[in-house]
Amino acid sequence: MTRPALRMCARCERTTEQPVLIHEVHAPTGPGFNVYACPECAVYYPPQTDVLDLIDSTRRRSRLTLRVYKLDAEGTVTEDRGKLEILAGGRAEPLPRTSAYPPCACPRCRARR
Repeated sequence: MTRPALRMCARCERTTEQPVLIHEVHAPTGPGFNVYACPECAVYYPPQTDVLDLIDSTRRRSRLTLRVYKLDAEGTVTEDRGKLEILAGGRAEPLPRTSAYPPCACPRCRARR
């Protein structure tokens, strides 16, 4: 004889003998847990996504955007050198060689040149 599954609904917080699995919480350290709902509340939750589908959908390249500009002593932008976008996993075009590197022209940085 098996005991009926009693779970608490995540939405209405009542116990149900017909729990519907609505979400699996994965933990990087230790065991994860499942989230259940009663059949009446389960229709308010989106269908579960397969973890393997999520891995395949994240194959796009990461992007890093840098804004380069100069400030005066009061914090006002005095010169905007624009954006520099870098794509991870290779670049479509090489970085421009400009006089913006090193970006700082303070006496401490000028002495290192």
